[in-house]
Amino acid sequence: MGPVLEGLRVIDLTTGIAGPGTAVYLADQGADVVRIEPPPSNASSDPAADGGTGYVAQNRNKRSVTLNLATPEGKQIFRKLAEQSDVVISNMRLAAATKLGVDYQTVREINPRIIYGAISAYGPKGPYALKAGYDRLTQGFSGAMYRRWESGIPVSTGIFLSDPSIPMLLSYGITLALLQREKTGEGQLVETSLLAAAIAMQMTNLIKFENSPEPLRDFDMPTYGIYRCADDTYVNVTALRPAQFWRLCDVLDLAHIKEDPRAKNPTGDRSFREDVYPIIEAMFETKPAAEWLKLLDDADVPVAPVLERDQVFYEPQMVENSMFVRVEHPVKGPVLSFAPPFTLSEADEVHHKAPPLLGAHTDEVLVELGYDPGEIDALRSKGTI
Repeated sequence: MGPVLEGLRVIDLTTGIAGPGTAVYLADQGADVVRIEPPPSNASSDPAADGGTGYVAQNRNKRSVTLNLATPEGKQIFRKLAEQSDVVISNMRLAAATKLGVDYQTVREINPRIIYGAISAYGPKGPYALKAGYDRLTQGFSGAMYRRWESGIPVSTGIFLSDPSIPMLLSYGITLALLQREKTGEGQLVETSLLAAAIAMQMTNLIKFENSPEPLRDFDMPTYGIYRCADDTYVNVTALRPAQFWRLCDVLDLAHIKEDPRAKNPTGDRSFREDVYPIIEAMFETKPAAEWLKLLDDADVPVAPVLERDQVFYEPQMVENSMFVRVEHPVKGPVLSFAPPFTLSEADEVHHKAPPLLGAHTDEVLVELGYDPGEIDALRSKGTI
C-alpha cells in the first residue's frame, strides 16, 4: 500500500504562499503535483533556482514544468495535462484565468471529473470580490489586528495568518471533493479566500451573542501570561483552571493570592489581573527559566519556554516527534522545513524530495503527454516551454 494520494495528479498554477502550500499538503501524501511556471524569460515570481526560503518551503515533492500559457501551443499542452489530472489549484483572478483558458468552467469542459481549488483574496462575491489582496490586508479586515500599540497603531500577528492556513483548509476541501467524486463521478469547484481563512483562525475569538451588549473579550487573565525570567529568557504559563492557578501560587509562595476570593475563578474577574499580574511578573524575575520550568512541571502547572526561531529546529521535543523534514536542495544543500502536521498510522510515508529547479521536469512531463524529442525542441525554440 502506497501513500494515500498516490495515483492522483494535481496541476499547481499558483504563486505566493497559500496556493503552493496547498499543493505541498497534497504532494506530501503522494499526489503527483505538476507545478506550472512561466519560462525563464517570462517568469516574474517564485524563482526556483535561488533556493529562497518561500520557494523551498512551498514546493517540495513537486515536479516543475515551464509553460507559456498565453500561446496556443501552451494552451494545448495544458489541455492535455488537464485531461489526465484530478485536481487543479489556482489563485489567479477570474479574468486572468479565463484569458489563459485555465478557469474552472473551461477546465470542467475539458475534464468533468476535475476538482478545481480556487483561492481569492476576499471571496468570490461582494464589493471586494475583484480586489487584489494579501495576508496582512485580510488580517486587518478580519479583525485579527484588534490589539493596539500604546500609540494606537494596530498590531499585526507577527506571522502570516491566512496564507499558511489556507493549505490546511483547502487541502481538506479538495479531499472532501475527491471523496464525493467517488460517489458521484463528478468533479466540482472548491473555493476559499484569505479572508475566510483569517476568520476561521479566530474560531474562538469571533463569537458574538447578538442579544448581548458585552464587547468581545480577550485573554487577559493573570493565569495566561508570558513572564521574563532572571536569565532574560521567557516562559509561557497557562494556568486556566482554578486548581492549576492555586498550584502556581504554591510554587511562587503567594498564599495570600491563593486565598483571595477571586482566585476561586481566576479567569472571571478582570480586576484580578490588574492586582495580581505585577506580583507574579516580579516573582518570575527572581529565578532563571530552567529553574521555573522544573518547579512548574513538578507542580503540574502548564508551562513552556518561549524559544527563538533558530532554537525550534533542534529542540528535542520537535526532533523526537519528527516535526521537520530534511531535504537536499541542489543549490542550498540540506534544508529543514515543516513536516506534515499529522501522522497516519496505516499509510506509507512519502520520501520527501527537494523542490525542483525551474523547469526540471518539463521534458519528462511532455513525454508522458505524448510529445517526442523533436516536438519538444520545437516548443522550446518558440518559447512555449
